Amino acid sequence: MTYIVEVVGIIAGIVYMIMGITKYGVWEGISISGGFMPLVCGGFLTLFCVLMLISKIKKGEKADSIDKKALIPVGAMIAILLCNYLVGLLGACIVVGFLWLKFVEKFSWAKSLLVSVVMFAAVYGIFRLWLNVPFPTGLLGELL
Repeated sequence: MTYIVEVVGIIAGIVYMIMGITKYGVWEGISISGGFMPLVCGGFLTLFCVLMLISKIKKGEKADSIDKKALIPVGAMIAILLCNYLVGLLGACIVVGFLWLKFVEKFSWAKSLLVSVVMFAAVYGIFRLWLNVPFPTGLLGELL
């Protein structure tokens, strides 16, 4: 249990590198292809996790207890993934952002709502209207 983060990081890095090479390709003609960045980032992730693992083994470090507050961002990411199917990506990010501001950061209702509305307007205006990037709509978007 002491080395779980490093082992998971090594596995993820290797998976990124394999996917970058096999699925997307690294080089196409005279330019880089879609798999170049996963290969580079996966390589760095693997390298640094191996170095951290070696360092921990040499020092003989033991596992620390996990602070429950450290799991809140993981829960927020899972909530975004689950809400994505219901209200779409933009709606999920706004809802989770609002809930984060209200219950984790302890902002007032008015400030949380104001920041969420401004964030929605900025993201929707820049990405959907100006750059014409399509967002996943979710079940609610399909029903409307």
